[in-house]
Amino acid sequence: MKFKAFVVLLVALLINGCAMMGDRTVNISEAQLQKKLNERLAIPISLLKIFDVNLSNSTVKFDSVTGRMNTTLDTQLTSKLSDKIMAGKLGISGKLRFDAATSSIVLDDTKVESLNLDGLGGKYGEFFNLIAQRLGGEMLNGLPLYTVKPEDLKIGSTQYNPKDMQITDKGLQITLSPVR
Repeated sequence: MKFKAFVVLLVALLINGCAMMGDRTVNISEAQLQKKLNERLAIPISLLKIFDVNLSNSTVKFDSVTGRMNTTLDTQLTSKLSDKIMAGKLGISGKLRFDAATSSIVLDDTKVESLNLDGLGGKYGEFFNLIAQRLGGEMLNGLPLYTVKPEDLKIGSTQYNPKDMQITDKGLQITLSPVR
């Protein structure tokens, strides 16, 4: 009788253990990515050794239809050729992917959607938009945005790897599967 109870208990524990070893979901909100993006872009970016670009106050929005992250940033542009500071907004979009080597969410397929600087119009506006589209996408491509916490990737002795990642209306949802 004790042996049967022991076997039943053991089977129940094994079933429970297997259930706990299934897929897990980690959610990352727009606000979390926004905070990390502001931290990453706190240092001015130098362009062509002529311009310094300061980006701040990002506003991140996920688009579940296109699967892209859209971001608007306050932008200040200074030049070594002039004392004038140009301010405005930069709009970028990109896809997100998980980089296993760094356990980070990385910006990919980055596009500069818009650059609007106060007092800059006509040919100069077109010129700066062209530069922003050519260089901005390349410079921001591969930018690490968020590092997934080690405790999300390993619970006890079970290691988890990303299985799926998708943008939803509630944020970025990462499905992790146990490594077997």
